[in-house]
Amino acid sequence: MPAQLSHRETRALFIALADEELPAEKAREVQSHLDGCGECQQGWQSYSATVLRLRKVDKQKAPPALASMVMTRVKRQRRFGLKRLHLAHAQYRLPVEILIPLLLAVAVAAFIIMSAT
Repeated sequence: MPAQLSHRETRALFIALADEELPAEKAREVQSHLDGCGECQQGWQSYSATVLRLRKVDKQKAPPALASMVMTRVKRQRRFGLKRLHLAHAQYRLPVEILIPLLLAVAVAAFIIMSAT
């Protein structure tokens, strides 16, 4: 006899159950838990009702101008990603010049400790 699913495990499987992607055995385990747990059953009813409502909504296609705008911004962010990272670094006021001597000191200390043993 398989172990009972916990509340968290059952709720995590709601998406797959709604999309009918669960293997038969796992779907039976979820259904078994739902049959014995009023709290999860209420959660499942709410979740499945929402999914059914969403499936009835007509799908809309984004206007071409919007898709173009989004792709332009994505490309711009990729192009200036390192510059933006540098600007974010400036916000925290930690100069990169401090990191190099610090890393060098750590490496020297590690070398001295390792060579001493």
